Amino acid sequence: MIDVKTAFLLWVIQANTLAILLIAIWLHARDQRHFLWFGLGFLLHASGLGLVGIRGQIPDFLSIQVANTISLVGFSLWAKGLAALDHRPAPRLIWIPPTLWIVLNLVPFIRDEFAFRVSLYNAGASIGFLMLAVIASRARFSTSRNRALLTFLWGAQAIAGIGYTVFVLFQRPTSFSDNFFGMWMGTIAVIGFITSVVILAKITMDRSEEQLQALVRTDPLTGALNRRGFAEAYQGLVESSPLDTLGVLVFDLDHFKQINDRHGHTTGDRVLQEFAQVCRSLLPQRAVFARTGGEEFAAVLAISEPRDAALFAETVRLALADRSIPTDDEAISVTTSVGISVSPLRSANLDHLLSEADLALYTAKAQGRNRTSVRAGNRIVTVPPSREESPLQEVDRQADRQVAILNRISAVAHNLED
Repeated sequence: MIDVKTAFLLWVIQANTLAILLIAIWLHARDQRHFLWFGLGFLLHASGLGLVGIRGQIPDFLSIQVANTISLVGFSLWAKGLAALDHRPAPRLIWIPPTLWIVLNLVPFIRDEFAFRVSLYNAGASIGFLMLAVIASRARFSTSRNRALLTFLWGAQAIAGIGYTVFVLFQRPTSFSDNFFGMWMGTIAVIGFITSVVILAKITMDRSEEQLQALVRTDPLTGALNRRGFAEAYQGLVESSPLDTLGVLVFDLDHFKQINDRHGHTTGDRVLQEFAQVCRSLLPQRAVFARTGGEEFAAVLAISEPRDAALFAETVRLALADRSIPTDDEAISVTTSVGISVSPLRSANLDHLLSEADLALYTAKAQGRNRTSVRAGNRIVTVPPSREESPLQEVDRQADRQVAILNRISAVAHNLED
């Protein structure tokens, strides 16, 4: 069995190495704050134990009061890191371990007796482990299996720490050399630390893999899916949809090149982002949305009937037309043309549906843009109709705009169902 100082030294070296690695990772990924808190936690915990290990060579105040305080702060920072990993704010109770140590050390008979100090430190560490276990049990990151392992591991260390606290109070050792059982507890603690680090490393690696896959499937400008992500999401929708019809919509922003030429590409990018935001905010539950080209977007909807796809398209079209997008010079309005194709789920083919929707889109643009065209077999029905379709145009001038739109959508659905 190695002596206490050697054990402290080994743990300090390992923990500091891990701390440097975690902080270095955070420096390259500043949005991943859990790496920072975990790294600082290991740094402070190891520094505190390092000061304890050189007791007798430095003033007792440093090797006892300061050392144990910063070591317990390490638990608080680990709890903060675990909460950050779960994208939640850390509870204020995470500061209980160092606070408990500082407050009770103001009591002379606790501060002056070795056994009481050891018991107090282990009580604080046990509370720290208990906090970690509670945060892990309530977390949503990773798999339930990994969360359960962390909860069990930290819960067991908390129980062991409480048991050791009681043992020391009864045994009353006067120094580390009198406390042989403490070496076994230290060994168990190191094994627990290493095991939890391995589990957390797997969790962060899995999350990094998920983020990398998300980047591969996502358009960086708008946050919408790209073509690859769209194809994968389409397949998932087909396999999981309880509905028996699919609607594919292709959107094209009207006169987008003129927007770029007149207002610049920065404004053009803002228009693309605004449109993507509009679509995502209106997207129904069983649907996927993607940017498929420069100013072209597409959506797939699991629908009960064709009118659902037309209603979504018209809702997006009207919402975009009513939105004012600020630029450096003036606020601008943007419109979109939409092409829709519909197919039974069992015979749906994405490439064919996109081609059919493109044909409908060409019709919408040819009839004046800022309108929706639906392909039904060999027919294409446009909402609103072109100027040549005077009877319905007259309805537009006499009826409420929304009522007219809904009437047209019903007409489209009727044509498709016929």
